[in-house]
Amino acid sequence: MKALRFILIAFSALLLLAALIAPGLIGPKVEAVLKQQLAQQPNIELTGYRGGWFGAEALTLMKGKDGVSETLTEIQHGPVLFTRSGPRIGALYAETRLTGKQLEPTLRYQLEAYYGPIGDTLADSPIVVETLVGANNRVTNTLHLLPIDRNVADQQIQFAGARIQMVTDYQGQQQASHFELGEFVRMDGHRESLYLQSAKGNFELSPGGAGSLHAKLPLVRTNNDSGPLELRDVEFDYTGKLVAARTLNVQTAIKLPQIQSSTPARALTQQINLPAIGYDDLHHYLYTALLTPSAQRSWPQVFDRPLKMQQQLDIESANGPMQLQMDVDWKGMPRNRQVGNDKLFWLDSLNGTANISAAEQALMQSPLIMQASALKQYGFLKENNGQLSMHLQLERGKLEVNGQQLPADLFVLALMGGF
Repeated sequence: MKALRFILIAFSALLLLAALIAPGLIGPKVEAVLKQQLAQQPNIELTGYRGGWFGAEALTLMKGKDGVSETLTEIQHGPVLFTRSGPRIGALYAETRLTGKQLEPTLRYQLEAYYGPIGDTLADSPIVVETLVGANNRVTNTLHLLPIDRNVADQQIQFAGARIQMVTDYQGQQQASHFELGEFVRMDGHRESLYLQSAKGNFELSPGGAGSLHAKLPLVRTNNDSGPLELRDVEFDYTGKLVAARTLNVQTAIKLPQIQSSTPARALTQQINLPAIGYDDLHHYLYTALLTPSAQRSWPQVFDRPLKMQQQLDIESANGPMQLQMDVDWKGMPRNRQVGNDKLFWLDSLNGTANISAAEQALMQSPLIMQASALKQYGFLKENNGQLSMHLQLERGKLEVNGQQLPADLFVLALMGGF
C-alpha cells in the first residue's frame, strides 16, 4: 500500500510539474506560428504584444475600407485550457474582443444600430472570437455575436445571438465550417416589423472569397407601410472561384419558394454571375451597395467601378410568370469628361443586353404598371397571345429595342413614364 501511495503521489507530482512546464514550452511555439500567419494577412497589423509563461496579450489593428478596428487578444497556453465552454486539452486558447477605441465607421454604425453605443472597454464588445489550437492539427475559430435585449423609445430588439465556427488545419486549410443564427425580433411600438426564425448554414471560404456558402432561413416576416410580407424556406447559395490573380468568378442564387404578401408574387428565383471581378471591385460593391445605409448611399459612388454581370430573375405570381435576363458590361463611371447637358453620358460606358418576358396580366398588375403601360403604349413591349416581351441591346450609347435603333434618351423617357 505504501508503494502504491508513493507511486500515486509521484505520478501526481509529475503531472503537476508537466502542467507547470508545458505552457512555457508549447505556448511560445504555437504563438510563433500564429504571429507568422498574422504577418501574411495584409489587413491585419500586430501593434502590441506582451508574453508570459502561462499566456500572452496581443493588440492588433484590422484594416477596413473606411478605417481600422482595434482588437485585444488574451491568450492561454496549454495543455489545460479554460474556455467559454469549459476545460479543454490543447496547445493554445485565445479570446479576441473589440477594444472600442478604434472602430471602422461602417462597422460601428452596423453594430450600434442594434447593440447601442459601444464604449472603449472590452466588456462593451458585442463580438467575441474564440481560437482553440488543438494537438490534432486543428484550429477552431468561433465568432460569437452576443445576445440583444434592447428597448429604445418605442422600439424593441431581441436577438438570441449567433455563432460562426471555422475549422482549419495548421496551414489554414478549411476542414469544416458552419454558422447558427438565433431568433431575431424587432418591434416598432406594438407592431412586429421584423422576425427571423433560427437558421443554420455551412461554408468553406478562403480570405480572398473563393469557396462556397449555403444558408437556409426557415421563416422571415416583415411588416411595414407596404403591408405584411412572409417568406418561408429561403435559400441562398454563393460560389467563388479564383480565375486570375486577385480575381474571382462569383455566382449567387436566391430562392424564395413561398411568398405571402399584399402583391401577387408567390415565388422568386434570382441568379447572378460575375464572370471576373477583382478583389477591390468586389469589396467596393459590398460596402457601397450592401453595407452602406440607404440614406447614405450614393448611386454614382456605387457604380464608380467597372462591373460585368449576367442575371436572371424569375417571378411566379397569381397572374402569371415574369422573367428578366440581363447581360451587363459596365466600364465604370467616365473620368474627366465634359458632359454639359448630356445627362445620359454614362450610357456610353455601358454595353449589354436585356430580355423581358411576362404574362400581360402579371406585368400590368405589378408595381411596374406605370412603366409597363408607357412601354406598351409606344410599342416597345411586343404582345403575342397574352405575352409581353422586349429585347434591348446597348453598345456604346447606341440602343436597339426589338431590333430597331432608338435614341436612348427617348427610351429612358418612356421607361420613366415621361413621354
